[in-house]
Amino acid sequence: MPESQPDLDYAVCSWWIRRWEKVDPESGRRRFYTAELRQDLWGDWLFIKAWGRIGQKPSRVVIVSVSNPGEALELVDGVAKVRRQRHYEEKPC
Repeated sequence: MPESQPDLDYAVCSWWIRRWEKVDPESGRRRFYTAELRQDLWGDWLFIKAWGRIGQKPSRVVIVSVSNPGEALELVDGVAKVRRQRHYEEKPC
């Protein structure tokens, strides 16, 4: 008899992504930074940060497990503050 599958509770309506971009006036390099909240296959919450040059794959990706969407909102507030200090502009996704 096959094992019964657990009911996964996905809250897709709580997933989000934010993106920042900047152009370095001296070198002309175009950079991006994204922060994303989503769930993995088991329903666990992940806060994912990625950054690099626009037009290329991210040069760095950091995945942090969070207990709930509220915790990720606190993390993204800190990310947004640092992005503003470094002259990034938030862009719609």
